[in-house]
Amino acid sequence: MANETYINKGTALLINGEAGAAYAWSVEGIANGAGRVSAQIDLGAAPRPERFVWHCSAQWQATPTQGSGMELYKAGARDGDATLIDGDIGSSDAALGDVDMRRNLAYFGFITSENAAASEACVKSGEFQHTERYISLVAYNGGGSSINATDSKFKFYLQPVYNVPGA
Repeated sequence: MANETYINKGTALLINGEAGAAYAWSVEGIANGAGRVSAQIDLGAAPRPERFVWHCSAQWQATPTQGSGMELYKAGARDGDATLIDGDIGSSDAALGDVDMRRNLAYFGFITSENAAASEACVKSGEFQHTERYISLVAYNGGGSSINATDSKFKFYLQPVYNVPGA
């Protein structure tokens, strides 16, 4: 219909520790009370979408605490050399140096351990806005157990959403 806006989703990026992922984020095996930073993701030069949907599946290695889980954050950067990045977290796939760094990041999601069973996939999706060209993702494990050590047991997809004017 005329004067309407349609949604067009772009290509989803797989961001995890598996070979062939678009960007590295080695969340597998992180201990309870620890965090992990992804490699810095280049979303491209403007104009670009500012809205993104995400889908995440995570499993804990041993018996997690039911109702607890994994906090998800994003860090924006104005450039690709990490001279000015939220939380001063760096730009490579690495352990979060200090878990309090996440206080200077933008929170966007929580993966809840639905019960106290090990190796059960806990899945959540959501949406956020991000206007900077560069983004890094941060996971903080507060699930009461380590994240499953197999890289394919943690999957995160980031997908741009374009608003397209109607004809």
